[in-house]
Amino acid sequence: MIYLTLMAAIISMVVLYKFLPTRKGFMIVCVVLLVVFSISYFIHGQQNQQEQITREQIEELHKRQSIFGEWYAEYQKDIEKLDMNWQRYHNILDSLDTMDEENFNAEAFYLRLKELEQESIDEQLKIHMMTVPAGIGTENSNYVESIIRKTQHYVDAQTQTISISAVEANPNQPKDFETLKLRLNEIMIRESPVGLFTAQEVAAIRMALGDLGE
Repeated sequence: MIYLTLMAAIISMVVLYKFLPTRKGFMIVCVVLLVVFSISYFIHGQQNQQEQITREQIEELHKRQSIFGEWYAEYQKDIEKLDMNWQRYHNILDSLDTMDEENFNAEAFYLRLKELEQESIDEQLKIHMMTVPAGIGTENSNYVESIIRKTQHYVDAQTQTISISAVEANPNQPKDFETLKLRLNEIMIRESPVGLFTAQEVAAIRMALGDLGE
């Protein structure tokens, strides 16, 4: 477009130089054409610059979407593992309701809790090794850091609850069946973590990066 304008201006100047009666009139027309050409050149340059910035912004947004999407997919796997561990913990405690003191196997019950405790510790260590992915922007990084911190607090409380329950169920410190049930229920109520609430941070990131889908 800019080149067509330039060619038109040159042709116009040649024609005008041939047909205008005075040099002064020709100079006035040249000045007008120069101003028009300069304005056209400036506008065209601004449009090109704006288009370049927009493309760069879109590419950067897509890059950040990809980085966060990959991180969040792995994070959700860890959350699923935490949920599974917590469900197993409740299932173990609920199993006491189907037993009485005669058919209760204290050693087997204790081993189930110890096995779960170890798996919870493994997941706890993994979550405490989480880091904010690079390249998602400062504000988004702050939101991810908040998600990680909340998740670490949650898994700490979850693991502690399971560990205290395992200590209480240790058959080397025997107690009668009903007392064990009562104490384990008290531990569950007292030590259980509050919910893991990260919806606000995730929503803010999705808004900043565009809807990532499910």
